[in-house]
Amino acid sequence: MVRSKIVPLRIDAAPAVTVPQAVGLKAAERFFNRDLSWLAFNDRVLSEAADATVPAFERLRFATIVSSNLDEFFMTRVAEIGKLARRSASKRFLDGMTARQVLAQIREHALRQKSRQAEILRDILAALRAEGVEIIADFEDERSPDAEVQERLPKLKVMVRRYPEPPPALASERLHVFVRFPREYAVVTIEDREGRMVALPTKDGVRRYALVERWIADRAEELFPDREVIETFPFKIIRDADLRWRPDDEESLENQILEAVNRRVRAKVVRLEVDSSAYSEGALFLAAALGLDSSALYRFDLPLDLRTLARLESPKPGLRYPPIEPQVPAPLRKPSSAFEIVRRKDILLHHPYDAFDIVVKFLEAAAKDPGVTRIYHTLYRTSLDSPIMAALAAAAAAGKKVTAYVEIKARFDELNNLRWAAELRRAGVKVVPHLGRYKVHSKVTSIVRLEEGVERVYSHLGTGNYHPVTARQYTDLGLLTSDEGIGREGLSYFDALAKGTPPRGLKELLVAPVNLHDEMLRLIREETKFFKDTGKGRVIAKMNSLQDPEIIEALYEASSAGVTVDLLVRGICCLRPGIAGMSENIRVVSVVDRFLEHSRIYYFRAGGARRMYLSSADWMPRNFYSRYEVAFPIKDLQLKRYIRDTILGKGLADNQKAWQLKPDGAYGRVTPGPGAALVRSQTFFEALARSDYRDTALADRAKAVAA
Repeated sequence: MVRSKIVPLRIDAAPAVTVPQAVGLKAAERFFNRDLSWLAFNDRVLSEAADATVPAFERLRFATIVSSNLDEFFMTRVAEIGKLARRSASKRFLDGMTARQVLAQIREHALRQKSRQAEILRDILAALRAEGVEIIADFEDERSPDAEVQERLPKLKVMVRRYPEPPPALASERLHVFVRFPREYAVVTIEDREGRMVALPTKDGVRRYALVERWIADRAEELFPDREVIETFPFKIIRDADLRWRPDDEESLENQILEAVNRRVRAKVVRLEVDSSAYSEGALFLAAALGLDSSALYRFDLPLDLRTLARLESPKPGLRYPPIEPQVPAPLRKPSSAFEIVRRKDILLHHPYDAFDIVVKFLEAAAKDPGVTRIYHTLYRTSLDSPIMAALAAAAAAGKKVTAYVEIKARFDELNNLRWAAELRRAGVKVVPHLGRYKVHSKVTSIVRLEEGVERVYSHLGTGNYHPVTARQYTDLGLLTSDEGIGREGLSYFDALAKGTPPRGLKELLVAPVNLHDEMLRLIREETKFFKDTGKGRVIAKMNSLQDPEIIEALYEASSAGVTVDLLVRGICCLRPGIAGMSENIRVVSVVDRFLEHSRIYYFRAGGARRMYLSSADWMPRNFYSRYEVAFPIKDLQLKRYIRDTILGKGLADNQKAWQLKPDGAYGRVTPGPGAALVRSQTFFEALARSDYRDTALADRAKAVAA
């Protein structure tokens, strides 16, 4: 039986440490650097790849995530910091460092991270070999499968240049091989990314695969028999992925975005990574020819682009985590109309433990229901073949008024969202004009239904995207409600989006850039005042990133007053916990496990009122000031208690996959103390969903709804 209890929100085996003092700290020392904090998060992901208790193919997946994360980090953050360094060399970040100093520390950290990744990958490949899967990356062995590889080579593009001509335009993230001759050089490009992994015939029961780029590098003499080969190495480049558009330009934003996406293939190169045992003359030439200095050149004896490796199928059970079976909460299994169920009680969904298909079917039911007259929806990211989009199109075809905001500025999803915006328009959906410099990042759906001559609004609000694929990979929360106040303000929110003006008169919803930041600050400061007056106060928050300096200073003030502050922060955390006189009452925990922690929860004791909000927004300046975000209240007392005691409680009690942030910025694994029960929060939540949330506040609610 799965049980949920209120647990002490502490770490069972926290070691005794000397608590640093706030006295004498410079202003800049009150904050950690956001980019180095992000790299520390990637270190924690890499630790999952290093963990021998994790199934072998899952270890490979984590190693792949580390590479993908780092590539995107260079495309976005490193590219942006590089521009800042060129534009304003004296400007300093919150932690006091200049852009050039940050870039130097990023390089140092990234070098350590990639070196560790190379060692871990060798261990993972050995573990896979022991399980009957061999990825051949070394072709110096005389037993290497030359003929088998050669007859299965993918399409290659070969370009030869004379020194010192620069290389041709090279695709970002594609795999290339550099081949140097006495007065010339060649670039061999593997046109098909998937083709770099060649499946070879099974041998002695072992599935074998070869990495083409390494085979080409080791066998270049055979590809260029008429030339003297001096050196070879595989490489890839990473380009700046930032899109630049002008919101006030006469040209449509759609056209500007499309042009900007096309410009990405020619954008400035921010990193050159070579797969080689040593730096070489060829690598230095290539870096210079691409307009890079040595700080943007990274060399590792590590296969490039691990994404194709992670797509290999497991030959036997046990090499991956068992597939999760998302559940349908008991109240929604009844044959009753979903609208009837939600009209009686709010329904909380915890993905991926609860099925995202519930949201899809809710919209599909709205599309068919004759009582539904209007549907409003915001889209930030979704799949290429989205059932949500199909439901909206079906509703429009059925004569309902359907309005959607499709965010075409969602990074790396621009083309997909441009396509969806066009398809929805063709289906008769009203697609709201874009808000220029603001991104709409909120996750809100409003359904207006006519019931006995009166309009009732049914809402779905969430912390994650309407994306059926990531809904099985990320932990997120969603609320189905017919609450009148939330419904009314949801419609006001959509009306404001359609007019291109900020919503006004909000009492239920907190919306950025209108009142979200101010209200979060007010709630923290009120908690501080309540504690000073009564000796009681509590803040618990869960988010992806914590960066906003005003929020951090307010949390320091709360801690200094005596308020207990528990933070579940998956990634970036600029707050320094554990500093006497400043943050000794603040604890920061990061859970890194099978699923990406993505939900945002903000809880305040609020003098006994126990205010709780779920949100699409992190505590970051970009979420407060440059995006439209929504934080929505949890009003149902049982739901509120379940989220606080179970979701937040178990996350903070995790002693299997949790890390605690130390005052010096390092993270240490949380381990169980003597006699303490083992808590792995994600495994607990999965079992809890299968057990119908037995012995929790949700089970009590399910009985009430069914009655």
